[in-house]
Amino acid sequence: MKKTISLVAALMMVSGVVAAHPFNEAFNEQRAMYGKGHSFTWNGQTYITDHPEEIAAAVVANAANATALLAAAKDQYTQVLAVDFGWTLTKNLLKSAGKALETGEFRKSMDLSAQAQYHSRMGIAQYHQSQAEWIMAVPE
Repeated sequence: MKKTISLVAALMMVSGVVAAHPFNEAFNEQRAMYGKGHSFTWNGQTYITDHPEEIAAAVVANAANATALLAAAKDQYTQVLAVDFGWTLTKNLLKSAGKALETGEFRKSMDLSAQAQYHSRMGIAQYHQSQAEWIMAVPE
């Protein structure tokens, strides 16, 4: 069984080129195997395994950027709360990001804000998935 899984993985990957399957699957596989910052090819184009929030947080760490990123994260958290899929973790990340901003720890604030924004985005995705698959939760 282990050899079969290795063979399938080897067939899917040929020198950084991902076999034909949906982009999200390819991205998630590459991210899981190599972490952030890895480049891979999908359908003839090169992509990097960074989440949009990580890219937004990769700018210069200063008060203006940290404030803007925290505001964007709070806005996205408000959106996920509106559909009742907000996570407690996200609320705590936003609180910690605000404290870090107040104490001048701009990089820490930006990293925490990016994490909060990511979790809000995942909460919204979870909401949409539940809307599409609600019928599966109904007993027969």
